[in-house]
Amino acid sequence: MDAVTLTNVQFQYPNADRMILDGVSLRFPQGEWTAIIGRNGSGKSTLARLIDGLLLPKQGQVTVCNLPVTEENMTRVHQQVGIVFQNPDNQFVGATVADDVAFGLENRQVPLAKMRSRIQQALAAVDMTDLASAEPTMLSGGQKQRVAIAGILALKPQVIILDEATSMLDPAGRQLVLDLLQRLRTQQQYTIISITHDPTEMAIADRVVVLDGGQVIRQGDTATVLADVDLLRHVGVGVPAGQALRQALVDRGITVPARYFTEEEMVRWICQQL
Repeated sequence: MDAVTLTNVQFQYPNADRMILDGVSLRFPQGEWTAIIGRNGSGKSTLARLIDGLLLPKQGQVTVCNLPVTEENMTRVHQQVGIVFQNPDNQFVGATVADDVAFGLENRQVPLAKMRSRIQQALAAVDMTDLASAEPTMLSGGQKQRVAIAGILALKPQVIILDEATSMLDPAGRQLVLDLLQRLRTQQQYTIISITHDPTEMAIADRVVVLDGGQVIRQGDTATVLADVDLLRHVGVGVPAGQALRQALVDRGITVPARYFTEEEMVRWICQQL
């Protein structure tokens, strides 16, 4: 079953001289993690906003959990999709962590008893229960993004979109957030769509979609797409460490198997050659 489908979608911003998305057709199966990669201006964030219904396509159709994304269905679509944005500081509205998680529930007029239960469950899911009374401004970047994720989990969506959500975090904070999302995806079967330039984030996806000039130029399983170093460089995204090392060896005339290597696999392969 597909959580999200796009069929021949076109979108153009007012006064723009070209389509930002031009004939995009994609499927996002339920429970799958898909990374969307491409250079700045390729249409990645626009794609996210079309899925969430923040924008409507000029042509074509977007469907979320069997709901066509239309003006009439907007409220129900928003209930199925949550977005975590790049800057966590721009996402806070509450005086405390718990207040912030409560904000979306209050907007949906969730009864108080159920609201309290959902807040507790969401904070427990992201390991932030002990900081429920803390001021969001006092948290680290990784903690702030975990609170943003908790706010989404409390609303019980089917689809979670990460729009460069780890790009402002240090490596430790980034890994913590990614580990959390992997665990939640396994436990709850969320569909995760990750818009990213980060090689680590790309590598944990099930599938990678490459956008360039508003069109899908490549899609496939993660290992196959990330093994194409020339493609990654062409669209201006980072090359995973294992593949960068493999390519460096190949450039020096060393014969290395033509497949995707994680960093650990590449180190192990080198040790075996010694």
